[in-house]
Amino acid sequence: MRAGDEEMADVSGGTTRRRVLQVVGAGSMVGLAGCLHDDEPCDLSVRKEHIGGPVSYGDTTEFEITVCNEGDETCESTVTVTDDLPSGTTFATDSGSGWNCTESGGVVTCEHPNSSGLDGGDCLPTLTLAVDIGTVDEVGSEIANCVTVDQGDADLGHKQDCVKVPIEPSAGECDLAVTKSYDGDVILSGSSATFQVEVCNEGDGPCDDPVTVVDGLPSGVTFDSGSGTGWSCSQSSGSVVCTHSNSGGLAPGECLPVLDLTVTIGSMSQTGDQVRNCAALKVDDANASNDRDCVSVPVRPGEGKCDLAVTKSYGGDVVTAGTSTAFEIEVCNVGDGSCDDPVTVVDGLPSGVAFDSESGTGWNCTESGGTVTCTHSNSGGLAPGECLPVLELNVTVGSINETGDQIRNCVSIEGSDADTSNNRDCVSVPVQPGTGECDLSVTKSHTDGGLVTAGESTTFDIVVCNAGDGPCDDPVTVTDDLPSGVSFASGTGSGWTVSESGGIVTATHSNTGGLAESDCLPVLTLEVDVGSIDETGDQLRNCARVDSDDATADNNTDCTTVTVTQAIEGCNGLVIDKVAASQFTYGEQETYEITVCNPTDQQCDGQITVTDDLPGGMSFVSASGSGWSASASGGVVTATHPNNGNLAPGGCLPTLTLTVELVAAEQFPGGSDAVQNCAELIADGAIVDESCVTHVIWNV
Repeated sequence: MRAGDEEMADVSGGTTRRRVLQVVGAGSMVGLAGCLHDDEPCDLSVRKEHIGGPVSYGDTTEFEITVCNEGDETCESTVTVTDDLPSGTTFATDSGSGWNCTESGGVVTCEHPNSSGLDGGDCLPTLTLAVDIGTVDEVGSEIANCVTVDQGDADLGHKQDCVKVPIEPSAGECDLAVTKSYDGDVILSGSSATFQVEVCNEGDGPCDDPVTVVDGLPSGVTFDSGSGTGWSCSQSSGSVVCTHSNSGGLAPGECLPVLDLTVTIGSMSQTGDQVRNCAALKVDDANASNDRDCVSVPVRPGEGKCDLAVTKSYGGDVVTAGTSTAFEIEVCNVGDGSCDDPVTVVDGLPSGVAFDSESGTGWNCTESGGTVTCTHSNSGGLAPGECLPVLELNVTVGSINETGDQIRNCVSIEGSDADTSNNRDCVSVPVQPGTGECDLSVTKSHTDGGLVTAGESTTFDIVVCNAGDGPCDDPVTVTDDLPSGVSFASGTGSGWTVSESGGIVTATHSNTGGLAESDCLPVLTLEVDVGSIDETGDQLRNCARVDSDDATADNNTDCTTVTVTQAIEGCNGLVIDKVAASQFTYGEQETYEITVCNPTDQQCDGQITVTDDLPGGMSFVSASGSGWSASASGGVVTATHPNNGNLAPGGCLPTLTLTVELVAAEQFPGGSDAVQNCAELIADGAIVDESCVTHVIWNV
């Protein structure tokens, strides 16, 4: 808030004419002259002011626009202001309570609904417009910007206000340029080669930030090492990333030490007859056109090497459970030398798939323990680019219970050659159920919202449906193994018969009419009694299972987890409240305040514990509060209070203040400026309450 704003803002966030006169002074708002005349109609005035420091080319700057009623009668219509942006400036953003702005052809039009009306002497909330400043050729030495408001009498003396802002020349700019080179005329396949990368400052200002170079290696080229004073390199998925701290900075015309990248060149079947290698700077500087450079080098054959590659394929989109199908395997020489040895491929069949037979000229296969091994004599050898006859494996696909909803089948070449990365290939194929199969599924849910009180009863609903594409005609049996501390009370549901033995509930339904596809049996409701929290723990996990040998076993069991709380007595009725006690800013230390109170009519005796699992990006600094002690481990803060004075009904413990430190914005996980932090209250060894606060982190 700028100087004087405190005097202009009233308690509702608006502005009065009297306060504008106090701050602006005579003459700064032309429309305020004569504001004391009697019976003036609605008469709007506008004032425009530049805010912020000096403006340079390429900057973003802001203007504030204030609209007031200089008349004595209320202005009730929607208020519209227009701002014809000067040459070289473009509209960026707007802000201001109730204002809505659009831009077209360089003219910004902003409207305020003025739904409550604007009394004489009152002003609308301030409208802030942000604009981007272009180059000196576009803007000139200053920007002159005017705003106009339309409403009121015909006297335009206070319907428009203008402001001029001088533009200061920008300081010199950093402009990094990268050059990639190779000291030679050709590269031999199968050999090592070294490329040079040089980074220089071609700008007129210093470059002080660390430098990162990314080199995307071409096909057939693998990274060996990177060297150069101050450089550090790593490689992932064919991209080499090298960084230099540039701790001394680069003045205009200076260069970093040369970076040498040593690589291995594969076979010509991988590289082709040349490699084109490019290096790029990860930088946002004055000139992007010199941030990337490439070099192309011819590749000549080295000593010829055999390089077998295997490909596995399936000639369809899906397989059907319970049917036979075939996969194809092809082995080719992609090297630059001949392959003369016998060839062996190994195929580990996935679950639910059984080997039937093979076909393919010269191939011979055997199967053991689900692994198919096939050999070919390759008596004539394979010249570069040649392939063996296609091998076809015929298999039987079992039920979808065995295979799941897809099969992934892989084949590998035994042995090693010039490049082992192409010696294995896989294919994944969806599996669809066979024609007309019953597939029962069960769903279990808690009817009381996932929360029960120890010592009370609660109910669960169980629904059995046919998720298959064929009818289910047999009787249905559901079993429910009750968890520790829970006992069976009753079971209801049309057509269901329910019994219990040894903690296992068994429910049967005759299903006399059968279940068509997508049909469900009537809901089965089980009522159970929940024991003490010592018997159940603080959670119940209860599962129901439908006894069925059908198309899919994965949906035959369903579980639900329910939180168990103690009945309100002693300390069990305590409540916790957590707030963010300050505006949170990246890179700063901020505070949370936590209050524990006893709203019950029971006395609470004994130690109170609060745990706070801090979100990623925050770390514990300290805790304060009379009687509180705290420590942190693994991001979880644990604070205890002896509660020696006993927590009487209606009383509260002293406020616990936690100070945390936030990492910088670019290091904060999650990619969002909103964060949620929760604290749990523990008394008598049980969680009795939780409080969460969600707030925004500012980047100042």
